[in-house]
Amino acid sequence: MTTSTPKWHLPQATSDKQFSVEHLRGFHAHVYFEAATEAAAEALREKTIAEYAGREVEVYRLIRTPVGPHPVGMFEIDFSQKMFADVVLWLERERGDLSVLVHVLSGDEYYDHTQGALWLGPQQSLRLSFLKKRSE
Repeated sequence: MTTSTPKWHLPQATSDKQFSVEHLRGFHAHVYFEAATEAAAEALREKTIAEYAGREVEVYRLIRTPVGPHPVGMFEIDFSQKMFADVVLWLERERGDLSVLVHVLSGDEYYDHTQGALWLGPQQSLRLSFLKKRSE
């Protein structure tokens, strides 16, 4: 039996080319909050920092206003492919009522936030006009 490297398929609107997982730069998780859930988001952020100290995970500050495609406040977590299962399963268990967007980093922002994304909790309506597509 032979094995092959998994391939991600970009949607036709972006490209009909394949790229291998070796070319992925990692993942982002965006934890969304509003005024009523800001304290829960800050608590999750602090818990994330403690849980992943010294590992291939970066946790950034709270951004309280919409920015780019993100429609409400959020904080970002960056992590490697190696940490994917650990971080995503941990976030699902710890997020409470917060919504979390997890997406690949392929170099195509539009693809990453749409086809290359998964949601933990309720999906937010992203402002897709802010995102760049990989040029053909």
